[in-house]
Amino acid sequence: MYLKYNWQHPDWPNFTYQSDRLSKAINEYIQISSNLQGQVSQLEQNNKSEAYIYLMVEEAINTSKIEGENLNREEVRSSVARYLDLDLSQPKGIFHKENGIASLLIDVRSNFANNLSKEMICDWHKLLLTGQEEYCGKRDIKVGEYRDGSVDIVSGHGDYEEVVFEGPPGEIVEAEMAAFVEWYNTTSPLNADEDVVYIPGPVRSAVAHMWFTSIHPFNDGNGRIARAISEHALFQDFDIPPLFSISTPINENRDGYYKKLAESSRINPSVDLSEWVKWFVEITKQAQVDSKNKIDFILKKSIFWDHHKNTDLNKRQHKVVNKFFEFGESGLIKNGINSERYQNMTGCSPATATRDLKDMVGKGIIAPSVSGGRSMRYYIKLIDSKPVFNIFPRGNDKKMLEISLKKISDDIQRNIDFFQVPNAKLNKLVSKYKEFADSDETHLERLNEQLAQLDDGNLTP
Repeated sequence: MYLKYNWQHPDWPNFTYQSDRLSKAINEYIQISSNLQGQVSQLEQNNKSEAYIYLMVEEAINTSKIEGENLNREEVRSSVARYLDLDLSQPKGIFHKENGIASLLIDVRSNFANNLSKEMICDWHKLLLTGQEEYCGKRDIKVGEYRDGSVDIVSGHGDYEEVVFEGPPGEIVEAEMAAFVEWYNTTSPLNADEDVVYIPGPVRSAVAHMWFTSIHPFNDGNGRIARAISEHALFQDFDIPPLFSISTPINENRDGYYKKLAESSRINPSVDLSEWVKWFVEITKQAQVDSKNKIDFILKKSIFWDHHKNTDLNKRQHKVVNKFFEFGESGLIKNGINSERYQNMTGCSPATATRDLKDMVGKGIIAPSVSGGRSMRYYIKLIDSKPVFNIFPRGNDKKMLEISLKKISDDIQRNIDFFQVPNAKLNKLVSKYKEFADSDETHLERLNEQLAQLDDGNLTP
């Protein structure tokens, strides 16, 4: 039979990949994630809450952009904050898409410690499309239900439309999804079983993404649900949902994303996912590096306001300074503002704008550009400080290494207290600890003292 799509392959869905090509990237991922988790745990609560909101907003904006949808960033932020009970204000309009993706991301993070189920996946689909009944009706989309008909992925417009992928027939979607969910839960670190080979989080996330998108169980929203499942898979390696947005680097590499998906699913339909998994693992690393940079920015904002806590600003000035920080380093931080922009943001007169801006320059809040006249722009003056985060334990950075080892040690102790016997999850934690300890006798001695609590000494190294 001529193979057109991966789900038609005789070995479907027994996906394979070359694990020996992934070890370096996965080890780097583990180092980054462990250090980042340890560093995040030291954030003050207000900075931690802001970091969670910031990165969920980034995930919402970017996972939607991948599908060609541009959301209202301010309303996404408000929706996320309301779901976290950090903002009691009411929306100023109707924002179904913004509210839907925000509620989906919150629910994914709330359920990271639970197994996946058909009910959970369908609930996520409902959350995503709630309030969009007119749109769903026109496209015959069954909200919160698997499709029972065919589905085509089309490229181009009008007379130039081309079907680039066709999902499995509707009558087998239920069975295909049941097999996917069973695999997902069997391989979950929540259900550690010595008979099941451990799959590193980034690899399991990559396979889950490809498998789900290949089934394409819904008439719409499959990409966003697939990325939500990918995050859910990554989160299950942690005690609390980590701080990163996987869709941010995917959106920045959108062409590569679609190319890699296409190569495995339709161009060269195969169950060998080596190239896709390798690409995806690199994306998970980049997501954490990106997260580190965003948390650094949040701390810059905290340092700025701490430095200016006694600086007297009027409501207009305070509003504009907050706008500088609202959209990260790629917004006003990078581009600055001019007098006209200040007037538009505050509704004040040209004379008042000139007076306010001059006052802010005098107080060290902003600095004017070198060029004057009509091209004059003003930039926020961030406070110089030493880098807070260094995500790799290199050189003499012993403090960061101690933080990482302390977190892993705490995880080991919780495991021992709960299970009282050796288990697959404990084996994984011990291996991670030894990798970070790097043959240091002091650290290894602490580990042996912990393991001595076990009655059974047959722990796999």
